[in-house]
Amino acid sequence: MFLTVSSSGFQAVCAVLALAMNARALGVRDFGILALVQAYAAMISSLATFESWQPVIRLGVTSRLRLGLTLSSGILLDICAAVAATTVAIGGILLFSPAVGIADGYRELAVIYSLSLLAGVAGTPKGFFRLRGRYSVLVGNQITQGLALLCASAALWFFEAGLEIYVICFASIAATYNFSLFIRMLVHMRRDGVALVNPLRSALTRRYLRQVLRMALGTSLLSTLWNMRRNLSLFLVGALIGPAATGVFAVGSKLANMVNRISGPLNQVLFPEIVKITHSSSGSDAARLTWRLSAIAAAIAVVLAAFAYLVREPIVLLAAGPGYQGAGTIFGLLFLAECIGLAGLHLNAVIQGLRGTGPLLLISTGALLLFFSLSVVLAGPVGVNGVAVASVIGAMLMYVAMLITARFELRGASRIAHENKAGSDG
Repeated sequence: MFLTVSSSGFQAVCAVLALAMNARALGVRDFGILALVQAYAAMISSLATFESWQPVIRLGVTSRLRLGLTLSSGILLDICAAVAATTVAIGGILLFSPAVGIADGYRELAVIYSLSLLAGVAGTPKGFFRLRGRYSVLVGNQITQGLALLCASAALWFFEAGLEIYVICFASIAATYNFSLFIRMLVHMRRDGVALVNPLRSALTRRYLRQVLRMALGTSLLSTLWNMRRNLSLFLVGALIGPAATGVFAVGSKLANMVNRISGPLNQVLFPEIVKITHSSSGSDAARLTWRLSAIAAAIAVVLAAFAYLVREPIVLLAAGPGYQGAGTIFGLLFLAECIGLAGLHLNAVIQGLRGTGPLLLISTGALLLFFSLSVVLAGPVGVNGVAVASVIGAMLMYVAMLITARFELRGASRIAHENKAGSDG
């Protein structure tokens, strides 16, 4: 956890420094276009990508043959998802670019950045290195990506590059990060004597591939719903208000998303441990642990949100400069929404451990629909702040619904444990 969070923190610092240079160099309008292009590619990638790292960890295979089949199945899913994401992204931008706030004159930039999705084959390597306990490989790649982004931003600012060069450079960095992780996995597999297996060669391997697909699909849908709100908010601002407002909103959003850069890796480390506890402990023990975690997480979230609100204006001024008036309020609201999500991070693992992804899919869908409806209603009279307020309300709905669901499931688990104990004693 220390390695993962530290590298993510370093990457977040590099991202903030890069943001400071990019926001000043490009100006409000062009920075808004760049943010829209990146958010569009990220959303399509999230829609079409399988969370293939989770089946690798959850299956936890140790034999070389079984591990080779698992990794081969994940790689096949990753390749299919990468091709599908690239196709959908390019087709969507050519047909519907005004609907997401990207004007016709900037469609070529979105197409160029979408080509980086072809290298989206990092899901299975992440699972392989976590399963093997080789977090240092993931840490090294994260640090390298952060430094590459920072150095590229400094060079582009120094040479006063245009928006097109920014898009090409950042797309290349994103593609290199994913593809290099895939190559490193192949090297480590060869070193460990793990051979790839064709998952389509027999009925048995195809059945195993379908199992991996089912495990990855549920988590992928959940991850897509959780991340869509961040990208959708930029599209709503771009389509309803304009690219200049998008630039202001993007500054607040990117600063607030620093919480997600830490909470995401933290969740990936803590998730399997919490699931193990919910399975191995009695219902009452798991319930006590859950409420203790809830109290601690809520206290941390309150402190972080209060601190961010007090220093919101200096942070935005230092990060983006004086040309982004209004981004401080947006940052404060979106940071609050991220802190609410951080407070419910452990509830995700508890609910999945007891009931799977079904309840969370319903909760996430309801929160997303509420966010979208409120954003459309509030964007007119309130402007960009209305979209930020809708994000806070959506995050609060998710947290309350997850808290209630976790309480209900833990009570059911405790009751079943007592009944089984009584039957055993009898």
